[in-house]
Amino acid sequence: MIKQQDTFEQLTRFRQSMYRVFAAAFLPPGPERFANLITDCMPLESAELGYLATYQKWHTWRKVLLHIDDAVESDVGYLRVFSAGMSGAVKPPLGHSYNIDPVRGDVGETLLDLARLYDEIRLEPTGAMSDALDHVSMELEIMSVLCAREAVVRTEGDDRRLGATLSSQVAFLDRHLATWLPQFVNQITRMDSIPFYTALGPAVASF
Repeated sequence: MIKQQDTFEQLTRFRQSMYRVFAAAFLPPGPERFANLITDCMPLESAELGYLATYQKWHTWRKVLLHIDDAVESDVGYLRVFSAGMSGAVKPPLGHSYNIDPVRGDVGETLLDLARLYDEIRLEPTGAMSDALDHVSMELEIMSVLCAREAVVRTEGDDRRLGATLSSQVAFLDRHLATWLPQFVNQITRMDSIPFYTALGPAVASF
C-alpha cells in the first residue's frame, strides 16, 4: 500500500523535474539543447503518473520532442517565435513584457519586487538567464528549486518548514509567474507552424 506521504513526495519530485525541464525548453538555442532535454525527460517516463492530466500533456510534448529531426530548424523556430521584429513573433519571454502598464512602464518596480522576493526565499539566480530575473526560464527554474525544498521537508516530516516552503511557492506564483504565464502560453500555443512550442504551451500551463 502506498502511503499518502510517499505519493505527495513523488508528485513534488515530478513537479521539480518538470519545472526544470520546462525551464530548459525555453532557453535560447545552444549546443546539444534538444539532446539534453530528451535525456532529462527519460527518468520521468517511469513516474507512473499517467492518471494525471498534467502528465498526459507533458507526454504529448515529449512525443513532439522525440520526433525533432532537424535541431537547426527548431533553433530557427525559437528565433521566429521570440525575436523582436520577426513577423509573427510573440512578445519576449519576460514577465514585464506581459504585466507592465504600457503607459507607466514601471519595469524597474516589477524587477525590484522580484529581486526582493528572491531575497525573501533565500535564492540567488544563477545560470544562463541570471541577468534576466523575469525570464520564463529563470522563473520556472526558481519553482523547480522551491519544489526541491518541499520534497526535502516532506521526507523529513517537518510540518513547520513545509508550511513555509509552500507559502514561498504561493507567493512566487501569485506575485510573478502566474500573473503573466497564461498570456505567454496562449501566444506560443497559437504558433501552429512550430509544433515544439504548440505542444509545450499546454504542458507548461497544466502545471
